[in-house]
Amino acid sequence: MGRGNFKGAWAVAFALAAMIGVSSADGAPAAGQQDSAASLERYRLGAAQGNVAALSGLASLFESGGGGTRADLTTAYALYHLGASMPGGDPQEVARAAASRDAVAARMSAAQVTRAQELIALCYGNDIRRCSETILAGAGVSVGALATPASVPAGGKTTVALEQFAGVYVVPAVVNGVINMKFAVDTGATDVSIPADVVAALTKAGLVTSSDFLGERTYVLADGSKLPAQTLMLRSLKVGDVVVQNVRASVAPEKGIPLLGQSFFSRLKSWSLNNTSRTLIME
Repeated sequence: MGRGNFKGAWAVAFALAAMIGVSSADGAPAAGQQDSAASLERYRLGAAQGNVAALSGLASLFESGGGGTRADLTTAYALYHLGASMPGGDPQEVARAAASRDAVAARMSAAQVTRAQELIALCYGNDIRRCSETILAGAGVSVGALATPASVPAGGKTTVALEQFAGVYVVPAVVNGVINMKFAVDTGATDVSIPADVVAALTKAGLVTSSDFLGERTYVLADGSKLPAQTLMLRSLKVGDVVVQNVRASVAPEKGIPLLGQSFFSRLKSWSLNNTSRTLIME
């Protein structure tokens, strides 16, 4: 949004979707472990790698209230659904996750199912293998260090690895201290930009409220045309170890790609992109 160039945005969106097809990594805890805080953490770590068995194990804890959790069918349903949707997952584990999801759904109210679907919707734009963190955060479960994108401090600066899709750099970020999303780095964009469907999901989850909206603003695009857009204030935007408070963002059309623009970068002391190492360096 703004003076940023949208060239390749749709290609990036399709590339991000393709990225979801990466096979899940090992990480499920051994069978027969007792429901405990330790096994909960092991399930969470495995789920964060996209392991279907770990996702089902984590869901089962919320279904039964084991491992120090409280019984929560909504979170259980969302986690089972994630396991049933995991690309490259073991077919038997995927089938079991789907069966468990359907069994839980039979015990849920319509409102609970709607809430579960809202939790799932929060994963939009995020790596599906780490979607469990987003679901847990949206459900109000602390995800601790798992929610923080990896960064490497160097000489008072923060270095964050970038992913490249269709010629555009993409960086993970945490919105409002809770939601993990991936943003295309667009240093020519006036503001950070978030698609309308993602904003709607955040609003339904209570992570964006009516008081966060700032009204309409007119942006000038790269071709000189003008485009009005709704704007809102993100309470925080975290990239690596860098947290910027009160970041203005524009609401882009649905199904677009989130953009990291100057309303974030202009708040930094300095920043640079290293094309050789594919990193974003911030100070």
